Amino acid sequence: MILETFPDAKLILIDRDHTMLARAKAVLGDSPRIFPFQMNFSEIDQNFLQSLGCPGLDGALVDLGVSLFHFLHSGRGFTFKNEEPLDMRLEPNFGNKTAADVVNYSSILHLKKVFWEYGEERWALKVANNIVQTRHKKKFETNVDLAKLVEASIPRKFWPKDSHPATRIFQALRIEVNEELEHAKKGIHQISNLLSPGGVFVCISFHSLEDRVVKWSFRSLKEEGPFNILTKKPILPTEEEIRQNRASRSAKLRVIQRVLDRY
Repeated sequence: MILETFPDAKLILIDRDHTMLARAKAVLGDSPRIFPFQMNFSEIDQNFLQSLGCPGLDGALVDLGVSLFHFLHSGRGFTFKNEEPLDMRLEPNFGNKTAADVVNYSSILHLKKVFWEYGEERWALKVANNIVQTRHKKKFETNVDLAKLVEASIPRKFWPKDSHPATRIFQALRIEVNEELEHAKKGIHQISNLLSPGGVFVCISFHSLEDRVVKWSFRSLKEEGPFNILTKKPILPTEEEIRQNRASRSAKLRVIQRVLDRY
């Protein structure tokens, strides 16, 4: 849609997951207007843009978090549908820590902190304690191993009605493994400062922790520099959009614009 709407535009595609980048390239083809790179959007800087002959960004769109593809088809243990390795890395080729590493080697206090801060899980301490007791006998290897432990740790009467009881724990682990919130904070500031005057930056988040990062980052940018926030409240999907794409139901969109420099 961006390429069709702006026929003179050039599009830089960034994704830290080579699989997602390959899928996008397969859809878009080999257009000379498209520049795909496997990297984290938080790594984009002025030198990177200069290497492409780009003086600044007229527009930027960041879609935070993981996609439905990761849950359904990646085979990396993001969900509990099928038994898969407890991996959860968005960059599996780069050898950073896996979710199994976090579960098998972190202290109780660190696990509790991860589950509480990144999953807002009220049973964080009990789950962390049970993980440490269980891993002495057998290390966690698959998503099913962890999901069963969480099920046993949370009394059934406290299970959420519309989701699996391990949903918050899995979200927290995914965020920890991929350092998602740290990259979001850094990336939002990096991208914003690469906008040309009048340039617009759109962020889509999918849970409250992400949305909080976007909201406070935008407020900080407005206070410190030449930016205007164009969305007093986040834009939410319509009922029609949710019917067509159920994954959009939790999406929140916020927009900031760079104005003429004040100095």
